[in-house]
Amino acid sequence: MSVEYFERTSLESLRFRDSLTNRSFCLSSNGAEDRSCVQHFAGSMAIARYHLRPRLPSQAPVTLRERVLTIDRDARMTPRAPFERVLAAERGVVSDVQAFGYDPNDPARPHSDAGPVPVWCLLRQDLYLNDQPDAFMVVHWKHTLDSISLVDLIPGERTELVSG
Repeated sequence: MSVEYFERTSLESLRFRDSLTNRSFCLSSNGAEDRSCVQHFAGSMAIARYHLRPRLPSQAPVTLRERVLTIDRDARMTPRAPFERVLAAERGVVSDVQAFGYDPNDPARPHSDAGPVPVWCLLRQDLYLNDQPDAFMVVHWKHTLDSISLVDLIPGERTELVSG
């Protein structure tokens, strides 16, 4: 796993280019590709890349399923429902975009003078390979408008650290 962080980001849209396939795509506020894409974004982002290696070449992972729960949040935020989606592996790599922010053109946006601490939330992300019922990893993230932090990685029972 590798993570690239983008703190205090301001974009006209959440548009990305997949470096493996050279495919361009945009994201909606709920993570859907190329539908209801975010037009303006201010906040923080991180891109987690999961490098997957099967024990046997015939068992190459095809998909990574994520289930994300908000485990704690700033009182200024409205509760969010659990989020689940499936991401396809390409050449053994799955990229997951973490974004936490707002539309700066929205009149209901968070104001910088709302308090000394930026709006925040803590997330639990359970990751599953293919259709496996048990998570191979649990990731805890802290999202703020200023930055996204990786808090903790908890490997599943059958997950092994591979160096190199």
